[in-house]
Amino acid sequence: MLLKNILNELVVAAYKIKGGYTTIQVRGQSIRVSVDSLRTLKRAKTYSIKEPDTLDWIDSFEPDSCYFDLGANIGQYSLYPAKKYGEKIRVFSFEPQSNNYYALNKNIFFNQLKENITAYCVAVSGHSEFSKLYIPKFIPGGNRSQFGKEDIGHMKMSATHTQGMFGVTLDDLCGQWGFPYPNYIKIDVDGIEIAILKGAKSVLAHPNLKSVIVELGTPEEQEAAIALMQQAGLEVKRRSTKNWGETCLVFERV
Repeated sequence: MLLKNILNELVVAAYKIKGGYTTIQVRGQSIRVSVDSLRTLKRAKTYSIKEPDTLDWIDSFEPDSCYFDLGANIGQYSLYPAKKYGEKIRVFSFEPQSNNYYALNKNIFFNQLKENITAYCVAVSGHSEFSKLYIPKFIPGGNRSQFGKEDIGHMKMSATHTQGMFGVTLDDLCGQWGFPYPNYIKIDVDGIEIAILKGAKSVLAHPNLKSVIVELGTPEEQEAAIALMQQAGLEVKRRSTKNWGETCLVFERV
């Protein structure tokens, strides 16, 4: 572990000399990614190949759209549409883990996208409440954090850090706090996807919404998501076949 930490610091220091970021070409877009750890460097190097189905979905967006990125991490799937569509898209990125949120904002800054992307350090959830965020790997680019409870099944290890965090439902974001009703939503939150869908009945049924991509880990979660989406008038358009890791379902308005 000590050797890995030393290597991490050396890599980060080397990139700081060059400005603190690496530049990646993603489907014709030149994107700067902050190198704050070996994990963020790996995310940069696998940008085009880790989730090609997600990039395909983003490529299908219509211009003049509003897009919510739930579980934005360091912002890969916020930066790409903002670069691709420019002023013809409004991106709202939600990421509760503080290291990720810092890296996300650095990436927005490095790419000069403050007019296109607005990031919020809140946990979109099934209830609007103050609670805690349980973080297994407290590093930039870390994933599997859990809001509300320490769910070892999804985290794969015990929390190494706990943050105080505010959670909010999509319905409250749009209905009470004045956010625009989105046209597109990406949900990748490592465990509370179904709770988020249950707290989004009005948003999911709103005519503005055209499509949702959701990462779902088990067949039971997939069945539950399909049932909730059908109630809102959304049907499965396709399943991911090229993304690494868990299955993503793409839903579209019938």
